[in-house]
Amino acid sequence: MSQQAKELFEFGPFRLDPEKRLLLRDNQPVPLPLKAFETLLVLVRHSEEVVLKEELMQAVWPDSFVEESNLAQNIFVLRKTLNAQVGDQRYIVTIPGRGYRFAEQVRIIPEDALVLQHRSRTRVVIDEELPQQAPLTVTQSPSPASPAKWSRRKFAIPALAIILLLAAYVLRPKLPPPRVTRIHQITKLGTVVHNTQLLTDGPRIYFRVWQDQGRALRSVSTEGGDVTEVPLPIRPVDLNSVSPSGSEFLAVDLGDQHRTDDPRTNLYPRLWRVPVLSGSPQPVGDIRAHEAIWSPEGNAIAYSANSQISRVSPDGASPTKLFDLPDDAFYLSWSPDAKRLRFSAADSKSAGYLLWQADLSARTLAPLIPSLSPAARPWAGGWTPDGRYSFFSAVEAGVRNIYAIREKDEWFHRVNRQPVQLTNGPLTFYLPLPARDGKRLFAEGEQLGGQILRYDSRSRQFSPYAQGISADHFAFSPDGHWMAYIQFPEGILFRSRIDGSDRRQLSFSPMRVFSPCWSPEGSQIAFYATAGPGSLEKIYAVSASGGLPALATPASDDRQSYPSWSSDGNSIVFVSADVSQSNSELHILDRRKGQVTTLPGTAGLTTARLSPDNRSILAVKLPSHDLVLYDMPDHSQQTIAPLGDYPYWTSDGKFAYFNTEYFSAEGRKGGIYRWNVTTRTIENVLKYPEFQLTGAFGIDFGVAPDGSILLLKDTTNRDIYELTLDLP
Repeated sequence: MSQQAKELFEFGPFRLDPEKRLLLRDNQPVPLPLKAFETLLVLVRHSEEVVLKEELMQAVWPDSFVEESNLAQNIFVLRKTLNAQVGDQRYIVTIPGRGYRFAEQVRIIPEDALVLQHRSRTRVVIDEELPQQAPLTVTQSPSPASPAKWSRRKFAIPALAIILLLAAYVLRPKLPPPRVTRIHQITKLGTVVHNTQLLTDGPRIYFRVWQDQGRALRSVSTEGGDVTEVPLPIRPVDLNSVSPSGSEFLAVDLGDQHRTDDPRTNLYPRLWRVPVLSGSPQPVGDIRAHEAIWSPEGNAIAYSANSQISRVSPDGASPTKLFDLPDDAFYLSWSPDAKRLRFSAADSKSAGYLLWQADLSARTLAPLIPSLSPAARPWAGGWTPDGRYSFFSAVEAGVRNIYAIREKDEWFHRVNRQPVQLTNGPLTFYLPLPARDGKRLFAEGEQLGGQILRYDSRSRQFSPYAQGISADHFAFSPDGHWMAYIQFPEGILFRSRIDGSDRRQLSFSPMRVFSPCWSPEGSQIAFYATAGPGSLEKIYAVSASGGLPALATPASDDRQSYPSWSSDGNSIVFVSADVSQSNSELHILDRRKGQVTTLPGTAGLTTARLSPDNRSILAVKLPSHDLVLYDMPDHSQQTIAPLGDYPYWTSDGKFAYFNTEYFSAEGRKGGIYRWNVTTRTIENVLKYPEFQLTGAFGIDFGVAPDGSILLLKDTTNRDIYELTLDLP
């Protein structure tokens, strides 16, 4: 054994034993992680000298390449352990740009001297006690109580041990929080489907991309590299889960949707088991589902439909309802021990979502994080294979970030069970997927952006409009000289000339604005907006020349949207829905009286636009999504087109434009249509382009004063990222 290993170091109340890897304070052990101890040892051995960061990292991690953040973490732990106050670097001083210096004077004590010193002290104590106890032993007769005293001592020792154990448990150190140590971009495609659900069989990641005008399946190694195409026997399809063996997908056939008997729900596609490599797909009985997931053992499937969570065998046998829900569940996540299901669902009391946990053994259902606002719109992620951590994503300040939850307690550390934020922009991350090694996360990352394009029907070409700004929900003033639009993705209302000049901001964060509409005389702009996170949508009005937006409607507890002015400017027609958006109807505001009345026969109508002559309203009817014409005088309805969306009247009322649903398999084949009011005929004026479109809320479009169509091209970069984790 070297002489150096036999030396002990003392500074302040601390003693450092290199051989035993032990730090003592007042002769009591102080717990330290091994690498933190080695960092301290290097600094102490070079006390009052500057130790360069590179030298420290080489000494502590001689055979590994680590980032500087690991060293900084060790310094943080040491300062906290040595009781340094915030800003007080009494022991360890940072030398900016160079390294660190141990500032306390260190005393080197040979181990032999320490042993002799302890023996000497022990002998003195015994010599002092013996004269006091000797008379007691000689002069007193044995007491009858001696056995009782001995018995009390026998019980006192275990009691003291229990007390010490309890104290050690209560005073045990706090487990460090999880953190991301590295973010690495795996793919460089830019065309990953928005909020796609990532799946992994261990060595590969499966994800969807946009191809032509549809979605295709791709895969990439978890270590990165070439992206390969994965053929599927069913298209269009949406993948929900991969079996524990990695051999089968759970998929819903988007081309085989079926209308349910429940008017609250949408269309449900058939559920299939699809081989990963090759083979024929098999239907899961007659099950139709919103979403599904394999159980950890692969012997069952959980699925959501009709506002319920149910369980079924892989062959479709014995479907069993587990829980009733306020809405359809999505992004299901099953715990590794198969005891819990987590998922997201719309909140019936707000405009957001809740993260739910279903305890399958106790048969209980409750929000996972009651303190988390539904405005954060949390989406359930996955679990590490050992079940120690789970993950979810949530929105803060317009950016979706990833959070971790420590699931299991530890005997030697205090555990914080509250969510810990792992990312903080600028990228938005969706649906974190833990790797099978439990050390990494995979997630789709995106940075939103767009560009306004104008379609020239003569040349059949697109070109930038209004300087190519990133904007959505266009509306033009009655004189055709000005436009109002929503800056994408911030959701801020602006007014400018139609060439993009003379721009003025009319709304401010945290308000998020949608669907502006000019008053007939061009002096005001009505719109609907959320005032802040968690608030309901309301109708507002603001001066076109600037000022503060003001509520246009009386106080109420409904969700309001799609304002539309009457020709005299005295009334505004708008959509009113309950908080869950399961029921909607049209209301009309009398601005002079400040009164709101319901238009008869408008139940189920949304996305409404009043005609210039005030006689008709074009609206989308739910749940069919048909475009209908509502007659104001007799309150009747007639269907104009199936699967219509976002209707607009021309200023003379002779034509109306609408589009088909961009994100539906059938609607994607369509585009922008024009309806002739006189002839009652419909013509397709523009097929959806091959490049991707985006928008603040679905895919909207605009009609410029010259009749040309405006679209927002998607310039967002969406790719797969790897996040390396430190999970204590």
